[in-house]
Amino acid sequence: MLSRAAFILITLFWLAMNVLLWRSEYGGRDSAGAVIPAAVVWQKILTAPDSSSLTILHHGKKVGFCHWVTGVGEALSRLNEADVPPEGLLHRVNGYCLQLEGNLVLENVATRLRFDSSLKLATNQLWQEFNARLNFRPTIIAIHSVAADQTIRLQAGEGTDRLERVIKFSELRHPAALISQFGPPLADDLWASLELPAGAPDAASLASGLRWEARNDLVKIGHAQVRAYRLQARFLDRYQAVIFVSRVGEILRVELPDEIMLINDQLANF
Repeated sequence: MLSRAAFILITLFWLAMNVLLWRSEYGGRDSAGAVIPAAVVWQKILTAPDSSSLTILHHGKKVGFCHWVTGVGEALSRLNEADVPPEGLLHRVNGYCLQLEGNLVLENVATRLRFDSSLKLATNQLWQEFNARLNFRPTIIAIHSVAADQTIRLQAGEGTDRLERVIKFSELRHPAALISQFGPPLADDLWASLELPAGAPDAASLASGLRWEARNDLVKIGHAQVRAYRLQARFLDRYQAVIFVSRVGEILRVELPDEIMLINDQLANF
């Protein structure tokens, strides 16, 4: 009887220690607040199986909505003859594509702003091509940029009255000089809206100072707490952007400066 009791105690102790060891090695990675590589979360966003429909709020008031879609580009490559499967073809990822479209109500503007944009990324997540179109009738603004060309093509106007300009990437390194080309009072309004000091850093230093951090977190859906990822970045020493992402890469909530918030429809309905 004593030996059986000892065997049971040893067995329970062994099981308990293994559970504790497993939690110390793996459980902590899923606990709320645990730091994880930001690249892991971005990869989940790029390969999310479902799109995200988001309501746009400003100071708690609904001002629009948007639809976020990601896709994986695939190419077919033939294997070596020795490794050929029945079909003889292999799917290989050759890049990613992000699309964002929706509409927005702007203050002192009679019509809604409609927008759509797309971004193509290489397999290493470096951007290759960007397109955007802003439509607040009768004015339409179109932006097209290819990374290899190092330029941005900007078109704006109404009907046949259009303005077109090509901006070099080198000009973006000095945003103050670029904005000043619009002339007063538009340049003054743009600079004031950015709230940048006269000696603001150039675009290169601003970009280098942007660092994304990722942690495990919890998001409330209805009465339940759902595990999620939290992406967070701070820029210009005072602005902060936070993105909550589901475990499969779906955008759940985005928090931006000036109390701008994007909320997934499945959260907004609760």
